[in-house]
Amino acid sequence: MRFQEVYGPIGAEFIHVHHLNPLSEAKGVRNVKGAEDLRPVCPNCHAMLHSGSGGTLLTIKELKKYMRDAEE
Repeated sequence: MRFQEVYGPIGAEFIHVHHLNPLSEAKGVRNVKGAEDLRPVCPNCHAMLHSGSGGTLLTIKELKKYMRDAEE
């Protein structure tokens, strides 16, 4: 999906970022190192990364595998 085609100019270059080390696990202030700590993901994938059972997070690798397996 191209957000700009659906939402117009406000959708241009729209993306979510996913923290590889969850903020919920941070103790106090934490320095985030952009390329090391964050990954750009579409909003749907971001929601699925956070959909693990019991509040657990899926890794990006796990989600990719799940998506490949679902295609078969």
